[in-house]
Amino acid sequence: MAKRNISNEMKVGVLFVMCVFVLLGLLYKTGSFDFKKDGYTVKAVFGIVAGVQRNAPVRLAGVEIGKVQNIQLSYDKGTNVIVTLSLDKNAKLKTDSQAIITALGLMGEKYIEVTAGSVDAPDLKPGETIMGEDPLQFDSLAKKGEAIAKDLDETLRSIKELAQNTNLVVTDNKEKIDATFDNLEATTANFKEFSDDIKRNPWKLMSKGK
Repeated sequence: MAKRNISNEMKVGVLFVMCVFVLLGLLYKTGSFDFKKDGYTVKAVFGIVAGVQRNAPVRLAGVEIGKVQNIQLSYDKGTNVIVTLSLDKNAKLKTDSQAIITALGLMGEKYIEVTAGSVDAPDLKPGETIMGEDPLQFDSLAKKGEAIAKDLDETLRSIKELAQNTNLVVTDNKEKIDATFDNLEATTANFKEFSDDIKRNPWKLMSKGK
């Protein structure tokens, strides 16, 4: 009987320990608990986070220096997204540092890349806020592409109209243009004859009319 009670107590104890580990794992995965809670937090303001999730990496010059701790909406000055960054204690940022949302590859994991900031700028203190740079959206890129294509089409149309107008002007004045070239050729021929005659008879330049 005593052995059965001990066995039941052991089962309950093992189940309790497993539940604790599962709970800690869930807290760590969601970013609510960090086993390496030796650092500080700062905030970054974005207009859109484009799929960045809690616990996403935060990198400086490609090196991971922290995690995304929390993401929440703010309505103080329009609609913005406040992202709380949990950074390593040795990570040094400046007040003019920026947070940029990027991805590993075209469809890879989203993360936040922070810039080091200016050398002369003050150090960023715990709890302070830096500005975030919103990522480019595919729909906005598509709209820009459509606008560029439209401008290019209008430019090509204008060039075509100019060429047609130029051709029309040339066609309408073809006789005048041909006559001008004929006169130019005749003048050139006369000048050549005159030049050859002077070379053969240079004394003609010195003769005077009577």
